[in-house]
Amino acid sequence: MDTSVTRLRDIFLNEKELPKRALFAVFDRAGIPSDTCWRTLYRMIFDSKINFNPIAEKAVSRQQLVPVMNQALKNIELEDFSEKALLALIKNYNSAFVSVCQSELAEAVNELDSLTSEFRSICHERQDKVETLETDTLQTVRSDSSIEEKIRSIKAKFRATIELFQADVNKLDHISNTDHLTGLYNRRFFDEQIHAQADQAVSEKTWLNLLMIDIDNFKQFNDEYGHLIGDQALKTVAKNINLACSEESERTGIVYYPVRYGGEEFAVIVPAVDITEAEKTGEAIREKINGYTFVIRGKQGSIKHENIKLTVSVGVAGFPHKQGKKDGVEELIKNADKAMFTAKKTGKNRIMTHYR
Repeated sequence: MDTSVTRLRDIFLNEKELPKRALFAVFDRAGIPSDTCWRTLYRMIFDSKINFNPIAEKAVSRQQLVPVMNQALKNIELEDFSEKALLALIKNYNSAFVSVCQSELAEAVNELDSLTSEFRSICHERQDKVETLETDTLQTVRSDSSIEEKIRSIKAKFRATIELFQADVNKLDHISNTDHLTGLYNRRFFDEQIHAQADQAVSEKTWLNLLMIDIDNFKQFNDEYGHLIGDQALKTVAKNINLACSEESERTGIVYYPVRYGGEEFAVIVPAVDITEAEKTGEAIREKINGYTFVIRGKQGSIKHENIKLTVSVGVAGFPHKQGKKDGVEELIKNADKAMFTAKKTGKNRIMTHYR
């Protein structure tokens, strides 16, 4: 029985993809009932190919499932496959996914609300500008100026208005690609940029690397200090990631793209340099955050907690050129995420690289 528990834990943590028949053979050795309910539930937990919640990110979902996985293994050790145990496991599985969905939905709503407010404000301001342009144009037409002067004046006013609208478009584009909490690029930008960089890497036969970064023990941090302080910590970690990327970009002459990937997970798209340079960037990020000391202040500015440390685990992977672009991008993300997960398993506050 212990061997089966160890085997299932290894399958879960390393996201090993087994055929259904092979996975069910492990279930048989573990003593899991052949009842459809039990088999389906255990497959939902241990089969990494299955993501029954398309709204939640798979990597985040599996991270949320760790307590459920532990409970499922405990049922095996206790040989507890009662109806009560089944219902408890289903309840905890659903709760894990619901918490992910609620968090992602709240972030999406906040970003949408920010974008909508900005758009409404711009529309109101520019409506006044258009009305002014109309008035100015009529006044110019009715003036005693020459035809050439009238045309020159009207063109200048229209050009100035068009430039304002272009600035508005640029501003809205920036907002739509920016995470409202941290100021880094958001997941929408990541999804577009990673494919664009993959296209360029394939056409120019150059490198593309990805860093996946996760804050260590962030759940405990949130539980101890609360979500408001947790948000402040996310902002500070993001600021240090952005600073490290800026310094590395200045060193290499290449633009890097730091992203808030979701929750306490970040990513950095590192194009046009080899994987050794990407590792240097990952190490620079890890060192900068490791060397930072957090201070938590109360509402009046008094220090409530000081000398608080946060660390990150970093995974690095390079773009697999031998694959097609679509499959290659998916593998790149998966490999970087696996490397990050390995960094966590082997002690945290470290960088691991996935070599092909």
